[in-house]
Amino acid sequence: MTEHFLEPARAYETVSSRMMLRTVQNLRNRAADLLERRPPGEHAALRKPRDFAADAEQLRVRAKALRGRTRAWLQDHDTPNRRTGALGVAAAVALSGVVAGTAATAEPELKLERQAMVTTLDTDAGREAGEGAPATEPEPAAEPPVNDAPAPEPAEPGPVAPVDDMVVTSPFGYRDNPLAPGYPEFHTGTDFGAVTGTPVKSMLGGTVVEASWHTTGGGGLRVVVDHGDGLQTTYNHLNSIDVSVGQNLDAGAVVGGVGSTGNSTGPHLHFEVLRHGDYEDPMGWL
Repeated sequence: MTEHFLEPARAYETVSSRMMLRTVQNLRNRAADLLERRPPGEHAALRKPRDFAADAEQLRVRAKALRGRTRAWLQDHDTPNRRTGALGVAAAVALSGVVAGTAATAEPELKLERQAMVTTLDTDAGREAGEGAPATEPEPAAEPPVNDAPAPEPAEPGPVAPVDDMVVTSPFGYRDNPLAPGYPEFHTGTDFGAVTGTPVKSMLGGTVVEASWHTTGGGGLRVVVDHGDGLQTTYNHLNSIDVSVGQNLDAGAVVGGVGSTGNSTGPHLHFEVLRHGDYEDPMGWL
C-alpha cells in the first residue's frame, strides 16, 4: 500500500534517505504483524493473546521519533528532488499511525472473542464431568462452634454413710438410758449396730481434729472430723483408730473400726453431726 510513496525516495537515495527507508520498512512490517491473526492450527484457548495496546503505544512512540527525524532531514536536505522522497517517507509515517490506531481498535474485539471461547470450553468440560450439570465447587465444611464457657468444676461427692449397713439400733433424740432403765436422756447421735471391726467412714471430706480416747459422746475411742463452715462429725465407741490429728480426708475415707469401747452395751457406732456446736439429726444428712 505504501510502495508508490517509497519509489520517489529510492530514486534519490542518499545515506540519510536509506536510513529513513529502513525505518519505514520496519514500521510497515510491525504493522503487518499486528494485523496478523493467531495461527489457525492452535486451539483458541491455548493461543497467547497479543497485547495490541502495548504494540500500538510502541508504534506511536516510534512514529513520533521518526517525524522529528524527518523534519530535521528536510531542513538539512531541502531540495525539490529530495523533497519528493521525504514526502514519501512522511506519507509512510502517517500510514503507520493509521495502522497503529486500527490495531488498538481491534484489540477489544479480539479479547472478547477469546473470553467467549474459553467460557464455552469450560462449560463443556463441566457438563462432561457432571453428566449435563455445570460443575460447582464444594461448599466448605462448617467449623464446629467454639465453646468459650469454662469447664464446670467437678462436683464434690455427697455425704457417705459411715457404715455400709445402716442398721439403726437407737435414733437421735430423747430415749431411756440403756445403762439406767427408766431414766430418760437426750441421745445426741444415732447408733448403728455392726460387727466389731466393721470399717467406719468419714461422711464428708475434712481434717481430723480428734483421734484418741475420750469421755465425750459415751466415751471410748473417738474420732472427730472438721468439714469446714462450722460442720463436724464424730465417730464413737471405736475398736481401732486408723487416722491421726491434722490428717486431711476425702469423703468415704476409713477412720477406724466399729467397737464397744467406753459406755456401751455392745459393738455399735455412735455417730454425731454438729453444726456450730449444736447437735443435729444425722439421718437428715444421710
